[in-house]
Amino acid sequence: MESLQTFLWAVSRTDLPLLRQLILTSEATTMRRWFAVIPREPDRLATGLFAERPEAFLDWVEQRALQRERWSILEFLRFQPEETDRVRVTAALLREADDLLAKPMVTMIELDCQRGTVISVIVGAIGGQDVPERAEDLLASALSQRPLRGIEGSPNCPRSPWAFGTAVGEGPVYLEIGPDAVVNLGDLVASEQAELRVPVIVAASERGPVLLRLFRATDLSLIPSVGERSVWFIEPDAATPRRIVLDLPVDAPGCYVLQADGPTWQTQLVFEVVPETIEFLAPTLAGVTLPVQLQVLSAVRDGPESVRVSLAGPTLVARMQISLGGLGTPYLGPATHCTQELDSIELCWTPHPVWGWPQAAVWDDGIRRYQLAILAGGRDAWSERDLLHLATLLIDKR
Repeated sequence: MESLQTFLWAVSRTDLPLLRQLILTSEATTMRRWFAVIPREPDRLATGLFAERPEAFLDWVEQRALQRERWSILEFLRFQPEETDRVRVTAALLREADDLLAKPMVTMIELDCQRGTVISVIVGAIGGQDVPERAEDLLASALSQRPLRGIEGSPNCPRSPWAFGTAVGEGPVYLEIGPDAVVNLGDLVASEQAELRVPVIVAASERGPVLLRLFRATDLSLIPSVGERSVWFIEPDAATPRRIVLDLPVDAPGCYVLQADGPTWQTQLVFEVVPETIEFLAPTLAGVTLPVQLQVLSAVRDGPESVRVSLAGPTLVARMQISLGGLGTPYLGPATHCTQELDSIELCWTPHPVWGWPQAAVWDDGIRRYQLAILAGGRDAWSERDLLHLATLLIDKR
């Protein structure tokens, strides 16, 4: 255990030359190497770390020296031989620093006994749980100690913003639930789905562990799924990006939060479940085959006399606002193109600055006013002819 004691001494004394000798190796290796420090407190996330390169750990130690980061072993808990020349040591550790209250944590340190070097280091709190045997389990347990964060200051559901495609979120984790982050419960029930199946994407820039937990915004208690699962753990992986599919239990209207925690960050994916079906809120879109294979993903009330609809297809992601018609002349700006090919109904649109197809459009059939905005689309995503086809379909359903 001499190399372990030397390693802890070098971390606490910021002896970088000694640490380089202990964790750097000139030999090519394919072995997994994780260096992780997982704070529990959300306001101390900047003191954490996840890295796969020992050089990043050295940089972290040098940075933490400004706060006099110190580690000391309280008690050895387990010794696990990994291979003939490697051992994993699990111990209770006291972590101290000028910007942290001294707190006991658990560490797993993997050592190469033959060379006297440190392969991996994981430090995290686990509360009153049993001491994990696997490094992945320690990462998950440490992240689960992070408290759930409620939503304050908004009487409405503060749904996550659109990010790309059909995904919402501010990163590095995104929820592919539709650009408006809305679920129509009536349609979910009609399809006889017990849970909402939805993909989660972890950005390529984030390679560390991720813990996902679902709860209602009004209640900080986890919502278990049919299989009594309320927590999902995504292991560290170099794959870019990572994508998993979750089955979320959403059996009642309300504001839901999927909280994602990583070693040095925390983000929330907020979506709203509304009771109405899409057909009830947007009847003119029901039973209509839309151009460019567009599908209606969700509909939600956007005001007393207004509904917002999200749409997506293989080449296009869009929003449409449907409100009362007959109030004033539709206008989009000086670059607007207008046509009256639709039964004397004026349809106006503005072109995409690069591709030229209609990026925003508005038309009023005297009963309803439609305002369309294209959020994302490539060069040949659609055309003016597709827009005319869409408007004709909706006008015919007046």
